[in-house]
Amino acid sequence: MKRKLCSIILTLAMTASLLAGCASEKTSVGTENNAQSSAGQVQQENGSEEAVAEVTTYPIDTDTTFTYWGVLNGNVSANFNSLGDTEIAKMWQENTGVTIEFQHPTAGQDKEQFNLIIADGNYPDFWHYTWSNSSTYPGGPEKAIADGVILDLTDLINNYCPNLKAYLEANPDVDKQVKTDSGKYYCFPSIKEIDEGCTCMGPMIRKDILDDLRLELPETIEEWHDVLTAFKENGVEIPLSWYYPDKGRTFGYAWGTPETFVVDDGKCVYGPSKAAYKDYLTTMKQWYQEGLLNPDMFSGGEDLTNTMLASGKIGATMAWTGGTLQTVTLLQRPENPDYELSACKWPVLNKGDKPMYGFRNTKFFDGGIAIGGTCKDPVLAAKVLDYGYSEDGYMMFNFGKEGISYTMEDGKPVYTDIIKNNEDGWPVGQAMAKYIMACYNGPFVQSGDYQLQYFNIDEARDAMYTWNDCGSDETTLPTISPTEEESVEYATIINEMNTYVEEMTSKFILGTEDIESGFDKYIETLNQLGLERATEIMNNALERFNNR
Repeated sequence: MKRKLCSIILTLAMTASLLAGCASEKTSVGTENNAQSSAGQVQQENGSEEAVAEVTTYPIDTDTTFTYWGVLNGNVSANFNSLGDTEIAKMWQENTGVTIEFQHPTAGQDKEQFNLIIADGNYPDFWHYTWSNSSTYPGGPEKAIADGVILDLTDLINNYCPNLKAYLEANPDVDKQVKTDSGKYYCFPSIKEIDEGCTCMGPMIRKDILDDLRLELPETIEEWHDVLTAFKENGVEIPLSWYYPDKGRTFGYAWGTPETFVVDDGKCVYGPSKAAYKDYLTTMKQWYQEGLLNPDMFSGGEDLTNTMLASGKIGATMAWTGGTLQTVTLLQRPENPDYELSACKWPVLNKGDKPMYGFRNTKFFDGGIAIGGTCKDPVLAAKVLDYGYSEDGYMMFNFGKEGISYTMEDGKPVYTDIIKNNEDGWPVGQAMAKYIMACYNGPFVQSGDYQLQYFNIDEARDAMYTWNDCGSDETTLPTISPTEEESVEYATIINEMNTYVEEMTSKFILGTEDIESGFDKYIETLNQLGLERATEIMNNALERFNNR
């Protein structure tokens, strides 16, 4: 297993710390700190100056209070009204020395409340949001910086954040993703440590039913059809169901046509506009007519995948490793010891082909904390957020408090029963959320050891490697950034195209629109909605990303 070990990161961070020999043992923070300060620069032998980040000793001696705004993760909200009520939030404040006032938007109203804050102009100090996505802030992070909504963090990170700076210098692939095309850092990123942990969703099937029918795990579309047909003939009410449109891309991957932009031969292509999308639609229509698909999954509404899996109604789906494969398996095992959900490889058309398309998160997975443009002390804010990339911060955010939520065994942190066998009967994700942030995201590097312990059944751990075995590194679009002007234009186009694709895909599969006579018109409409311009914008952004 390929991993970026924490020790490498920390060694680099310590090296950076040693270089800053003039740093005081205790950090003194004043109200006049300026993000453009020249502090932290050293004279080089050739006469040039190179920024060396100032070292901070934690906890910081300050009485400053910062505001934090962000959506409350479901694992937290199940048992707490605020992140501030959790042990991990209390440790974060204690270890850094600052007080944090936590604010959370009402569930389902985060975009509306985000816009109200923008209109008000009084921004939180720590703004936990998906800043890399231009659809969340029109114009993307460059525009947010230009508007004064968030700060350009470049000088702050270079001068005051030795831990994050060391990590980014050691990981240039991540460094490219967490800044704009012009080179500006805009958030303290959530980062995954291991490649395998970046693949946590994919196709899964009732392996115990397969075994009873003496069938193998399907790999090709033809094998999937045979297996689903056998399920139908042997009493499985709904052989295949997914939550449309969020996870409907599974089988489109076989034709290279997921419901998003992909990279083909170095160029961005919109999956639903490819000629092969017609073949995907034709096959799905056939499966629907044969009763292999859930007839209700195109009608919207609540995601009932877990409920239907647990009741035995469906035989296969596409879903998350922890949220579905592991959760449903552990729920069913006490009553049915043979119950088994198993990950399947991403489907292909021809036996023996390596899947080239699959769901993949990049190591920087969109979450991050920006510093609000109205922050009174951005230097102190940066130092607080940099703590998460230190050795102590890494251990705290990923494992909590030693002796309570984890112990060290053979040199590795291992979760205690307070998490693994929670006395309140909470699911492992909820138990973790009380003591750590690794089960969602924050300003730190998510440990691979967390991931392997969170997935505490073999089927879940195996799923990471099964889904990771594909060529998606070449075909997955990286975290690119259209320009301010492009982002506004692109957001309008892609929203209209995605809505149209969702509508027409369901109509084609359900048979209310004829594929043979209607596909050309479908492509024509995509062109009218701005497909060519959206593709041009994406390719321009990809080229700039590659040149970063």
